[in-house]
Amino acid sequence: MNRILAIALNTFREAVRDRVLYVVLALASAVLLFTLALAELSLDQQRRVVRDIGLASISLFSVLVAIFLGSSLLYKEIERKTLYVILPKPIHRWEFLVGKFFGIGLTGAIFVLLMGSIQLLVMAVQVERSAGALLGAIVAIVSIGALMGWRARDRTLVWVPAAVVVFGGAASVGSLAGIDVQGVAAALALYVGELTLLTAIALFFSSFSTPFTTGALTLGVWLLGRSADTMETIRSRMLSEELIAFLRATAKVVPNLNLFVPGPQTADEPWGYVAQALAYGAVYTTILLVLAAAIFRRRDFI
Repeated sequence: MNRILAIALNTFREAVRDRVLYVVLALASAVLLFTLALAELSLDQQRRVVRDIGLASISLFSVLVAIFLGSSLLYKEIERKTLYVILPKPIHRWEFLVGKFFGIGLTGAIFVLLMGSIQLLVMAVQVERSAGALLGAIVAIVSIGALMGWRARDRTLVWVPAAVVVFGGAASVGSLAGIDVQGVAAALALYVGELTLLTAIALFFSSFSTPFTTGALTLGVWLLGRSADTMETIRSRMLSEELIAFLRATAKVVPNLNLFVPGPQTADEPWGYVAQALAYGAVYTTILLVLAAAIFRRRDFI
C-alpha cells in the first residue's frame, strides 16, 4: 500500500507541474465566466443557462483532462526511461499502474473541485444577491491558500486541502445566494466518477499503445459510451438489421457514460443515484485495471 501511495503522490506532483493542465484550467475558467454573458441573451432563463452550460463545460474539460493525463503520463515514464529505474526495485508492475491511476484520479478530482468552485461563485454573481459575501469569501480563500503554500514543505500537495477550502467557501457563498449547492455537488461527483472511469480506460490502452492512439481510442470509447442508450434502443429503416444488432451489442460492452450525466434522475434523491452510478463505474474501473495490469505485466521494456 505504501508503494502505491508513493507512486500516486509522485504522479500527482508530475501532473500538477504540467503546464498543459494550467492552460486547460484557465480555458475552462474563462468558459465558466463567459456563461454570464450568454445568460444575458436568454429570456428569463439566466440562472438555468449559467448552471447548465457551466456544468456541461466542466464535464467536457474533465474528460479532456482524463484523456490527456491517462494517455501521456505512463508513456512519459517509458520514454524518459524512469520506468527502468523503478521496476527493478521491490515493486510489482500492477502496483505501479494502480499508483498511476490514483495519482491521475486525484489530479482530476482536484480539477473538478476547482471548476465546481468557480461555477458556484459565477452562479452567485449571476443571482446578484451576495456581492459582499463573495468578496469576503475570495479574500478568505486566497489568504488561507497563501498561508498553506507558505507553511507547506511540498507545495504541490497544497492543492489538495486548498481545493477543499476553496470549494467549501464557494459552497457557503452559493448557499447564501439561494443556489442548489447539493445539486451542483452531486453533478460534480458524477463527473469525478466519469473521469476516473475514463482514466482507467486510458491506462488500459496506454499499457500497449502510443499516446496518440490511446487518446483517440479513449475519445472513441467516450463517444460510444455517451451514445450507449441511443444505440441500445435504435430503430431505423435506413440501417440494416446486422448493423443495428452490432450497435446494440456494442452498447452492452462499452460503459454507459450517460449514467454520469446529471438530469431529472438526480432531482429527487441525488446522492442515491450518485452512489449507484459510482458503483457501476467502480466495477468497470476494476475490470479495466485488472486487464491493464495483466497486459502491462507481460510487456517487454528491454
